[in-house]
Amino acid sequence: MVKQGFLNLSQQEQKQVLEAALDEFSKRDFKTASLNRIIEQAGISKGSMYHYFHNKEDLYLYLMEIIMAEKSRFLAAALQDLKRPVHELSMFETLTLQINTAVQFARENPRYHLINKQLQDMPDGALKQKIWGRFTVEFDKYMNSMITNAINNGELRSDLDRKFITRVLRFVMLNFTDFYPDYNELLQMDEKELQQEVGQVIDFLQNGLAAPEKKEEKQ
Repeated sequence: MVKQGFLNLSQQEQKQVLEAALDEFSKRDFKTASLNRIIEQAGISKGSMYHYFHNKEDLYLYLMEIIMAEKSRFLAAALQDLKRPVHELSMFETLTLQINTAVQFARENPRYHLINKQLQDMPDGALKQKIWGRFTVEFDKYMNSMITNAINNGELRSDLDRKFITRVLRFVMLNFTDFYPDYNELLQMDEKELQQEVGQVIDFLQNGLAAPEKKEEKQ
């Protein structure tokens, strides 16, 4: 994927190339994004770019790895700030934390969010499967583990199929920011408004998925 020539660059030189790539891929989908524009904005020669990456796809894949790693670090930092151990959280408390963290990450990193949106909208094909397929497999494993624990703890309705619950949660978790077609609306929300929005989604999920006795406890 990434060549040693890129890894040999200074951090500042790497950042110069990646910043240009972030700008291009956040403004355009993969197909219409131009490697030449990235090269021009980065202020490097075409020969240098091919010394760093084999092609546009390799640069894109490397950029996606960076975005996913940044998001993981962002979530890890949010978990460290918790006043309670993670294992003491209910499933719906965990979902609230994850949605809040994902939205905050999108608000603080608008280009990352736009690139992720471009990926979601990308037509099915080998490239999307290479990135999205691997991510969704790992996501489903995580969700299945969470759902199993929640069922064992009596948090979820036992009459619902686990695959159905996984599909519902996957849709909400991966598409929450799409509830706002105008991305600026999400950016302009204050923390109180954002908490209300997330709270409504969690209430909606809990009313549909929670075991009856858990609903009564909430009331």
